[in-house]
Amino acid sequence: MAWTLSELSKIETDPLRKSVIDGLLMESDLMGFVPWETIGTLSTSVVRYKDLPSFGYRKVNAGFDESTGTFEQKVETISLGGLDIDTDKAIARAKNTIADARAVQQTMALKSAAYQFNWKFIAGNPVNDPEEFKGLTERVNDINNEGYTDQLFLTSVTAGEGILYSSANSQNFLNDVDKLIYAIDGHNPDYLLMNKKLLLALRALLRKEKMLNQAQDQFGRLIDMYGNTKLVDIGVRADQSTEIILNTETAAGAVTGGTECTSMYAVKFGIGDELWGIQEYPMEVTDLGELQTAPKYRTRIDWPHGLAMVSPRCIARMYGIIPDSSA
Repeated sequence: MAWTLSELSKIETDPLRKSVIDGLLMESDLMGFVPWETIGTLSTSVVRYKDLPSFGYRKVNAGFDESTGTFEQKVETISLGGLDIDTDKAIARAKNTIADARAVQQTMALKSAAYQFNWKFIAGNPVNDPEEFKGLTERVNDINNEGYTDQLFLTSVTAGEGILYSSANSQNFLNDVDKLIYAIDGHNPDYLLMNKKLLLALRALLRKEKMLNQAQDQFGRLIDMYGNTKLVDIGVRADQSTEIILNTETAAGAVTGGTECTSMYAVKFGIGDELWGIQEYPMEVTDLGELQTAPKYRTRIDWPHGLAMVSPRCIARMYGIIPDSSA
């Protein structure tokens, strides 16, 4: 059975594991969105339609032409994620600390894990690092190279001008957002992912046009929406300053090397037919107690996971966006 971490948190009975799951969810909206399938292996094969059979018409007393659909198979792999959290015994047992030292270390580690997952969800590239899973940027490039060119496109806003520079630019950008949404199966993505600067610009534009909707998540936080699609700031990396989706992309779509451009991603989740998370086994959180080799307490978080996708129309990217009023 597939679960999101948000759903799993509601029924988790182990206090340590629940605290870890809730910590991840508080730091990563994305982790609460992704549905997870437990596959029990280090890789899984996914099959998608390649060529549909041809439907035709026949003459009276004639037969139909035979036609058979074909499939293509791809392999999605697991990345071995996790970390050990060590706390010196003397610090853990000190009475003059303002908070439980092990709990503080766990909170810091979970923040780092959440930021790392968010980053790799967008920027993961096994060519550069074979131990990480492939993220959305490379997946969109792959399907664009396969001929699904609607999934990757340049904004139609005048080159070098911000989306808030003029009314014409703003309307053209909203048209582009609709185009991005329309590129997804059912013309109804679950989420539009972007950085903070673009989210604030889009929020201002939608508010001006009276098109901004809002909903609440399980923690009572407001989520901005355009139509039925949630708008999400993907956030920063673990250094707390570097945006995951940069504002220094090039106008041609390269993720670095520019001065003012950024991107927006659309994504639709669904086990077995859209995009979803895969895990060899559910996240394990183990209190290993005091180490034999040193007076330290250790907590281990072990989570072998990755992403899988079937439909080439479950993700899309719009690039070349300048999210301000500059000219």
